[in-house]
Amino acid sequence: MQEARLKSPKVCPEPVPKFTGRRGILQEIHQFYTRQSGSRLVYVLHGLGGAGKSQLAFKFAQEAQENNRFSDIFYVDASSQQTAEDDLKLLAPAGSEETANSGLGWLARQKEWLLVFDNADDIQLDISKFFPRGKGNILITTRNPQLSMHGEDFKVSDMDVDDAKDLLLKLVGKKAVDNNKEQLATDIVMELHCFALAVTQPGGYIHARGKLDTYLNLYKTSRDALLNQKEVQGQDQYGFAVYATWALSYKLPSPGGKCLLQICSQLHHQNIPQEIFENASLSNTKLEDPELQIEVAALLAHIGGQNKGWDQMVFDKCAGELQSFSLIGQNLLDNSYSIHPLVQHWSNETTSQIHAQLESLKMCVLAIIGLSISKGNTMEEHQYRHKLVAIDTYVGDTLAFVLYEGGQFKNAIKLQVVVMEARKQHLGEDHSDTLHSMDTLAMSYWRQGQWSDAEDLVVFVLEARKRKLSPSTLYSMNYLASIYLSQGRWHDALALQVVVLAAFKQRLGVEHPDTLSTMNNLAATYNSQHQWKDAEDLQIFVLETRKKQLGENHPETLAITNNLAATYSSQGKHSDAETLKLVVLEAYKRQLGKEHPNTLTIMNNLALNYQNQEQWTDAEPLQLAVLEGWKRQVGAEHPLTLTIMNNLAATYHGLGQWKDAEALQVTVLEARKQHLGGEHPDTLVSMNNLARTYLSQHRFGEAEALEVKVVETYKQLLGEEHPETQISMQSLSRIQQEEKIMSDVDPFLKAGSGKAGGHFRESPSTPGMFFFGDWDYASLP
Repeated sequence: MQEARLKSPKVCPEPVPKFTGRRGILQEIHQFYTRQSGSRLVYVLHGLGGAGKSQLAFKFAQEAQENNRFSDIFYVDASSQQTAEDDLKLLAPAGSEETANSGLGWLARQKEWLLVFDNADDIQLDISKFFPRGKGNILITTRNPQLSMHGEDFKVSDMDVDDAKDLLLKLVGKKAVDNNKEQLATDIVMELHCFALAVTQPGGYIHARGKLDTYLNLYKTSRDALLNQKEVQGQDQYGFAVYATWALSYKLPSPGGKCLLQICSQLHHQNIPQEIFENASLSNTKLEDPELQIEVAALLAHIGGQNKGWDQMVFDKCAGELQSFSLIGQNLLDNSYSIHPLVQHWSNETTSQIHAQLESLKMCVLAIIGLSISKGNTMEEHQYRHKLVAIDTYVGDTLAFVLYEGGQFKNAIKLQVVVMEARKQHLGEDHSDTLHSMDTLAMSYWRQGQWSDAEDLVVFVLEARKRKLSPSTLYSMNYLASIYLSQGRWHDALALQVVVLAAFKQRLGVEHPDTLSTMNNLAATYNSQHQWKDAEDLQIFVLETRKKQLGENHPETLAITNNLAATYSSQGKHSDAETLKLVVLEAYKRQLGKEHPNTLTIMNNLALNYQNQEQWTDAEPLQLAVLEGWKRQVGAEHPLTLTIMNNLAATYHGLGQWKDAEALQVTVLEARKQHLGGEHPDTLVSMNNLARTYLSQHRFGEAEALEVKVVETYKQLLGEEHPETQISMQSLSRIQQEEKIMSDVDPFLKAGSGKAGGHFRESPSTPGMFFFGDWDYASLP
């Protein structure tokens, strides 16, 4: 017969009514308490705050009570020593002193009870001193994995996708009116990384509004705001927003712990090697920016870097603090660390509130990565470099982006292929990160003129997104249309763009930014087919709408103004084009300065306008200024610099300065051969232009040799019917005709001057993408 107690002890709370899934771990806990025997049985559920540890414990207790597994189940709030003692006092028998020890003494005399210690997160609290003597059953929930030393343990992490989807649909109930609810719910929980508390939050939002797809689009644009928001109508007993569950933890670690968390938040969430920090601390390399060097040294000093040395104990302390709150995890096999993607987002959001510029931290982390890499040939150095790129796909992705922006497309492609294959292996072909890798690789292929390779990837991505009913499907169709446009497949591009535009109009409305962007791209296709009026009508609508929405001087409005000016130029409306371009140029000068990339771009486009009117003396000074500006910005051999050289060569050609034109064209051709290869479209255009300069000097043999090579290469790459092939065949025919005419007039005439050879051309693969040319493709996906 049980002794009477002074007060009623706390009973274990009920799980939330719509608790879903977790059957595997529930069965494991049941089996543990059934099959085990001994003086004390302890099971520890540890994991990140909000992962569902308490709910899992409550569900187990409920099922155990229904099955009469234990004589009694008692609940203890173990969030602090005081709360634990207060709850244990309630177990004290009548006639005894009302203390925690008295309660524990009473419990030690009972049999087959379960004591649930919930939220034992305080790393200063020795939870074991509250274990009753003798036999008994104890279940602990904690963020601190170190408590697993007390018994068997399980790390509670993300839910299974199906369980997370089912939970969300239960929370939404019959309110959701979307077609394909199952797939949309799957897409949402995948975006939320199937994190339990995060999955409960959209339930209330969607229940109130009845649309799953609305939440998915909102989450992609307002993730931090949503995750900072308390869930609607208290659908979870936490009563906290996702981010708020970690906020208290952030106040506890030392400055070194916070620093390590911030650094890890800039890296890929898995397989973060400790070697990054150790190698960077030991590096003798000096950064060119002294201020950056100081910032990097300060960061490393917080986590173990000591005057070109490394203090492992300091690093272990920092990492240990974060592990005690499950903010990071450790893989002991390869000494690497991991961090939950949502924790990364939260850490970045928290960091942006503390630091004036989050970008400064990002630059420091990139510098740390750079310092950690040596060029040695030892096996360890090779293995580290391979690990850094092949395993940590974020690093590979970031470095590829840096190379891509620097115009090193071949090197960027090598890294992007490694990243894509690694993500295929670890995440699967249909994972959103893998599809993103394919998209970025396709963009690089496109810039390289490898249109077939780009098309294959984009078609695969498009089909995958169709199967998943992803909202990104329309953007993939838009991108594929851009590739078709580069290939001269105007009808294919037009067919896709019309479908995308109609869908965007229906879903988003005629004035939505994505709808307007698609109109802008469709206008580019109309321009390619010389349907100037159709292009002009679309661009005027887009321009007037963006003026109304953003104002006349907004960067996007100015870009669209430039596009309309290009259409005017194509129709020979050079005066209208010049007026618009001057407006854009003056706005950019005021807002951005004379050497900003946008300012240099519009100066280039204004110079092209003068070229079209054969106003060579007006074009030349603009092009010289642009050329010098780009040389200072990105270097003499960057693709953009080479494009300007080509444009300036055309102006020299117009002025009859053949040698000046030839010198620039030879420089451009050799640079493109070296960086892009002999069969790249840009290289072939340079050969074509140099051939025209030779022709203008009556150097027929040199001109014909170059043009023959261009024609044969285009035939091999694109086929005889492709527009580029046809244009080059016409150029070759003109060279041969000119040579015959000159031979008939004077067979001894081998050189001279004149304006033979037609007009210069610019690359079909870079017709203004990002910065250059007389058409702005900045709105392409």
